[in-house]
Amino acid sequence: MRRSVSETEHSESDLSSGATTESNSSDCEQEDRHHSSRATLLDPSARRDNVMLPRPWASSGGWMCFLVPLALASRFLNAPPCKEQVHLHLMLTVTAAGMCVETLCFFVYFFADTSILAKCIISLLPGTFTTLGFGLCLGTSWLFAVVAGFLMMAGYQHFYVCMMRGFSRCFTYGEASILFQGLTLFVVSVIYRLYDLCSADAKTLGDFDRLNLIMLNALMWLLVLCLLVIMVPRLRGPIPFYLLLGLLLVAVTCAPVTSPLPIVALLQFIFRDPKRLQIIGFYLVLVVLTGATVTWQLRHSVQANTRVRKIFHLLIVLVFVPGVLYQCALLYLATGIALAAFVVLELVRLLQIPPFSERLTEAFHSFRDEKDAGALALTPFCLLIGCSMPLWLTPCPCSGNDTLLLLSGILAVGVGDTAASVVGSKLGRNMWGNSSRSLEGTIAFVVAILLSVWLLEATGLLAMTQAKWFATIFAAINSALVEAFTDQVDNLVLPLVFYILVGLA
Repeated sequence: MRRSVSETEHSESDLSSGATTESNSSDCEQEDRHHSSRATLLDPSARRDNVMLPRPWASSGGWMCFLVPLALASRFLNAPPCKEQVHLHLMLTVTAAGMCVETLCFFVYFFADTSILAKCIISLLPGTFTTLGFGLCLGTSWLFAVVAGFLMMAGYQHFYVCMMRGFSRCFTYGEASILFQGLTLFVVSVIYRLYDLCSADAKTLGDFDRLNLIMLNALMWLLVLCLLVIMVPRLRGPIPFYLLLGLLLVAVTCAPVTSPLPIVALLQFIFRDPKRLQIIGFYLVLVVLTGATVTWQLRHSVQANTRVRKIFHLLIVLVFVPGVLYQCALLYLATGIALAAFVVLELVRLLQIPPFSERLTEAFHSFRDEKDAGALALTPFCLLIGCSMPLWLTPCPCSGNDTLLLLSGILAVGVGDTAASVVGSKLGRNMWGNSSRSLEGTIAFVVAILLSVWLLEATGLLAMTQAKWFATIFAAINSALVEAFTDQVDNLVLPLVFYILVGLA
């Protein structure tokens, strides 16, 4: 999001001047809002009684349900994924396409005036589509195709509706579709790999496969913890929560999903390469800088402006670029650890668990923007997820053949969106219609991406061809236009758009 100079300065002055006059009332409102949001988020009966309230001041974003299946399907355009991942990747692609159809049918079912017969037919379409995809594309038995197809689509729709009710005003319908498509695909991947684990010797796994299995196991246990906290109110106190967290750490590090045990495998992987230790040290420095930035902001201002928030974009660029170029497997593991840390910290904040909840709440209210209209801290989650999705969606991402693809999230959000925001807020004069985005910012978006890619090529860090340059220019221009006109969360949309278009090469 970016604005012209006058709009930006005016909005920032409004925030600073209004902070003191509204502080007393806002404290009360925040406390009331916290208790009501906590009851809504964590009480299943409250979710059933609530209607679906999407994020305000934004369109439905229904077109976003196409992005994940298109991103997965784009890997089949030029060459199939690595051989050992073809079957899984095809299964994920079919499942994502089925969820896209499910989302479209959901829109028709709930928002279109149709007959009962039409609604019954619409309800059966997603499961039928997925069944045909499994049977025809994957060659599975028709019994498995029918059971898996309809169960997956029913589960996706159930959780989609429950989360839209429980996390009111947090997502648009399109943003929710991307997030819950990703969650469903994660569960499918875990089940698939656990089946492989039971039918194969874990000792034959390579470094990346072993780390991937450890990460999937850890995130699956974290998902179980979240479900337990939602379903069992007694677990929301400090002592039960930290006990659960301790059990989670034991399960993650000592569960026999790899040979040797995960904790041993991780230590062997880390200490095997001195460069890996240097990258980890660099990451720890960035974590300290992130904490220092948050602390400085809380001490000096009530509300962070756009330029301060873009510091986190710069920090995540510093995390991902050396990781993709030099230590891809380590970066892949780090994205899972960071996501798990974000989820745990968000649980601590929502449950108001001492001793960190108060500081986390202050940080949330200081760095929130218009996209954080609900109880969830959506923006930082989407920044991490958006930059990590190219790693997560690409089969065998560390094979060394997809460097430009893996940098899609960083180029779109960390480089392009940051340049557009800074230039647009400082020099923006020509607005796109009634939008707050400027032509100058859009140009900066494209130029920053192309300049970054050229620098990577000039230094020998990125191999480019004419086809890749054409796809990069095409992706940069179209991503800039999407950024200029969309009212969805940029951090979630732009990486997928850029990934799909760069995948054409």
